[in-house]
Amino acid sequence: MTTTHAQGASTRQTVEQSKTNGERLVLAHIYTATLVLGLGALFGMLQGFSRANWIVMPAWFDYYRMLTAHGVLMALVFTTFFITGFLTYATYTTIPRVRSTTLNWAGYYVMLLGTVMATIAILDGSASVLYTFFAPLKASPLFYFGATFLVAGTWLVTADILANIVWFKRQNPSLRIPLPAFMAAVTMIMWCIATLGVTAEMLILIPWSLGWTSGVNVELTRMLFWYFGHPLVYFWIMGAYTIWYSVVPTTYKGTIFSDALTRVAFIMLLLLSTPVGIHHQYLDPGISSGWKLMHSVITFGVVVPSLLTAF
Repeated sequence: MTTTHAQGASTRQTVEQSKTNGERLVLAHIYTATLVLGLGALFGMLQGFSRANWIVMPAWFDYYRMLTAHGVLMALVFTTFFITGFLTYATYTTIPRVRSTTLNWAGYYVMLLGTVMATIAILDGSASVLYTFFAPLKASPLFYFGATFLVAGTWLVTADILANIVWFKRQNPSLRIPLPAFMAAVTMIMWCIATLGVTAEMLILIPWSLGWTSGVNVELTRMLFWYFGHPLVYFWIMGAYTIWYSVVPTTYKGTIFSDALTRVAFIMLLLLSTPVGIHHQYLDPGISSGWKLMHSVITFGVVVPSLLTAF
């Protein structure tokens, strides 16, 4: 009897420790996102005041440095840390288990390292390329390596989320994946597919920034960036939709109208998210009108899952 009680106490302690580690991990993501949001907002405010001639910034901190810091921190870093933290929370709370958070922590630290590297490059004036970083503007290798690490860290977070879902299906083969965890997985899969574009772009820009190549195909770097740059917006939308479908009903004690339609909406967003980037390049002469038309039509397709969500 004493042994049984001891084993039970040990199991409860392990479960509580796992829960505590998960909470710390989620809070690390969210607190980092909040800090970055504050810094990005500060740079945006300074940029606006400078543009309106209300203040005069020192010569070493020029307008485009502020603009790049504002755009990168707000559009890329803040949103990425917040969504990875929130989707980790959605997964951990709906798939309760004793788990290791090592993989997700590794992702967090790689993301943090990349953020620090890119921010240093921006603030020292060697990466005033705005958040739409493609040729012919050139940043220092530090910025490009930082962006690469930020993306690589999110892949580790994705691997952790998917590992939890695989565990759940093995334990419960006849059950559906809990809806919040399902939405988290689809969102991160979409993100990983989208970031293949910016990763390929880095394989071009990093050697160029190091002086290993004499030039680059500007049109190709633009296309690879927008392969990622527009699905980035879907990443934000899917994070917001996850809140809409999970947090809002829980808060107001409501129910989802249709679990199946919710899953269909997310799968549609996944399928429609990638082949749309060319609609940012209507005036680029190197892309045929046929490809531009196709991307335009697919872009309008997102209205279907959006209207499902509104309904």
